[in-house]
Amino acid sequence: MRFFNLFKYDVKNGFRINLLHLLVIVFLVLAYCFDFYIRKKHAYMFDPVIPSGTWIDYLFYILAGIKEYIPSDTESFLFPVKWMLLHLFILYSTLHYPYRDLSALGLNMLMRTKGRLAWWSSKTLWNICYVLAIYAVIFLTILTFCFIMQEPISFEITPMFVNDLLDAQSPFDTFSIDLVVYIVFIPVMMSIAFNLLQMTIVLFIKPLYSFGMLAIMLLSSAYIVTPYLPGNYAMPIRSIDVVEQGLSFNGAVIAWSILTVGSFILGCIYFRRFDILHDDFN
Repeated sequence: MRFFNLFKYDVKNGFRINLLHLLVIVFLVLAYCFDFYIRKKHAYMFDPVIPSGTWIDYLFYILAGIKEYIPSDTESFLFPVKWMLLHLFILYSTLHYPYRDLSALGLNMLMRTKGRLAWWSSKTLWNICYVLAIYAVIFLTILTFCFIMQEPISFEITPMFVNDLLDAQSPFDTFSIDLVVYIVFIPVMMSIAFNLLQMTIVLFIKPLYSFGMLAIMLLSSAYIVTPYLPGNYAMPIRSIDVVEQGLSFNGAVIAWSILTVGSFILGCIYFRRFDILHDDFN
């Protein structure tokens, strides 16, 4: 009952405080959708028929990230604008609520219930639910866009877009359902892991510093291709289903499990002796 009351409180207040962020996500995704739609028209303007983009094509375009960047005289500099902006905005959306709750009504509830494990578990579950809500908004916004623009609502990836518009330099002519599964699930899972890691780091340093650490990790992942930088897994364009010697679905699940479980356990242990009456929270 203690956990249920805390979680009910978090869902009500956490979503109310961050409701505007969900609206921003709608406009951000719409901007990305229009960008893909216009780029598609320009790329194939001299073709007899401009190919349609499916729902999964639009989602892939938004979540793809960038191919491995190798500096050269012939290669222009790459920066994952869409990918970075989306993930950083999601991180910022969940950054302040758990922290501020310790200096507001949440502190009174914590003192009254004396359930630190329940409080941390509730904040963790709220964080997960909020990230899932953001991705639900992303999926539904793309769905609405495709419906209005009369684009096919399907899970079929259009192979020509992968190299022509995403510049993936993929050696494959077709893409299996495995890539669709990766696109739909892994970015969501890794985003959850990033947000839980950020929430745990906030116990040790100030929120903006924690946000900065995650931003550096994401930026490093964009230019250093290694399974030890988890941001790589959040880029479907680097999966083994797109490029040879890419990152696997199983590897992404392992990285997600380590980050998620590790963040939760470390947060539980540290929060049990955390000074909630510290001046920084009052």
